[in-house]
Amino acid sequence: MFACSGMICYIPQMMKKILICSAWPYASGVPHLGNLVSSLLAGDAFFRYYRLKGHEALHVSGSDTHGTHIEYEAFKRGISPKELSSQVHEQILEILKGFEIEMFYTTTESPTHYRFVREIYRKMEANGFIFSREEERAFCENCQKFLADRFIQGTCPRCGSPNAYGNQCDDCGALLEPEELLQPRCRICGQDRISFKRTRNWYLDLPRLEPALKEFVAARSFSENVRRFTESLLAAGLKPRAVTRDLKWGIPAPFAGAEGKVLYVWAEAALGYVSATIEYFERKSEPEGWKDFWLTEEAKHIYTQGKDNIPFHTIFFPAQLLASGEGYHLPDQISATEYLNWIGGAQFSKTRGIGIYGDDALELLPGAYWRFYLLYARPEKKDVDFSWEELEKAVNGILIDNISNFVNRVIALGNRLYDGQVEARPEERVLAEIRRTKEQVEQEIEGGLLAPALRRIAELALFGNHYFQEERPWEGSKPEALASGLQLVKALVILLEPFVPSFSQQAYRLLNLDRPALADILKVEPFRLGQAKPLLQKIKVEELKARYEELVRRAR
Repeated sequence: MFACSGMICYIPQMMKKILICSAWPYASGVPHLGNLVSSLLAGDAFFRYYRLKGHEALHVSGSDTHGTHIEYEAFKRGISPKELSSQVHEQILEILKGFEIEMFYTTTESPTHYRFVREIYRKMEANGFIFSREEERAFCENCQKFLADRFIQGTCPRCGSPNAYGNQCDDCGALLEPEELLQPRCRICGQDRISFKRTRNWYLDLPRLEPALKEFVAARSFSENVRRFTESLLAAGLKPRAVTRDLKWGIPAPFAGAEGKVLYVWAEAALGYVSATIEYFERKSEPEGWKDFWLTEEAKHIYTQGKDNIPFHTIFFPAQLLASGEGYHLPDQISATEYLNWIGGAQFSKTRGIGIYGDDALELLPGAYWRFYLLYARPEKKDVDFSWEELEKAVNGILIDNISNFVNRVIALGNRLYDGQVEARPEERVLAEIRRTKEQVEQEIEGGLLAPALRRIAELALFGNHYFQEERPWEGSKPEALASGLQLVKALVILLEPFVPSFSQQAYRLLNLDRPALADILKVEPFRLGQAKPLLQKIKVEELKARYEELVRRAR
């Protein structure tokens, strides 16, 4: 066994340190179900799994408070960007709590983040990887303002979408500059009085870093979607990328002559993975502790995100770390999902009443139900549409009927027949099936996939139900059959802890388990049972749909 304290779990030194880095939500609004399952919720499942296995694990992320997206949303609401991002940050903290997400969650407004980002850019500049040049940038004549990424919108030159932004086309994923947009218009005033004015910006010299980046990518076993996206960018050849913008909201650029400019949001947000780790250990009064996660090869780094974030984590962020010359640990695994869309393939939009967002989701159902459905349906191979019917099937049919009721049924029988004291040894064929499941679950999760791992656990519950029906231990003296059922129950609830932790923790009390480890699912020992009770109540989807429609009406 091993000792845990707070967000981090301490175990013997021979175990590898695991750092889980979840993509930072924009603090312009609360995350929707797709955001949660791709990053924060997935990160929590990985974190809990590796902790359960005995690793020293840490999960970090935070609210991305800078950039024009926040500026624009604050402008619409008539408040400052700082006010907006602070409000949203507090809302996200409540959502994390409701979804049972355990992590160190901070903000890019943290003084630690400001200090670290400015320091690492000075190192990049000193190493010759930052240069400046004069150029013409999009300027709104009506607003008298330079228009960076989300302040400007137009037609994508790659796919023709009329809704591309100045940094990226959300429809095709193309990375853009404002000057590339066709028929550009200012999002602040809505006019197309766009001119191009000269200004100086500072750039990260990606072409100089390209050989090292290719070596890094070749050395990693990235998943197919991550590798394909990354290699296509490298094949096209990297161009220098601006790291400063003529904006007021953000981290002041640390370069001589860059007064009045801030670091572009893409250029500082991912560095928050390092600064959040530093901040975590600073708060623990262990200021050097972060180095054991970042300045070593004896660690594994896992990143959870949506597919639109792939280039930032396989190209730009590693480039920054390499340019610093400090020997930072580079990403090992990118668990990037496809999109979870709304019904019919629509994109989530709170303003248009499309989709379910984290705060509304918790008004409809406790987080445990959402966790199971979202991780069971996590879009790891292709885009997936939200479905009320699939929600009902996952929660009522699989989590409750197949798993929770089996747990309750077996424990209740152990209390009735043996007064909660079961000494017999489980059958070898049952132990063999548990062992197979454990190995398959480990293989899937450590390969970066959560949905197939959860489905394999559900298959073990089916095996248990069929086994119990075949052996019928309630009809006669078959203590080995009941012990086999209890061993299956123990395996199920331990394996489920990364996915639905509150459910597992309730079941642990019924099995008298005290903070079990993953290896305990094969440990054979007598059972001392608590009193059985139903652990979950079925959901009524028609009522949920009606309540959701009411939430949408209220929002309008």
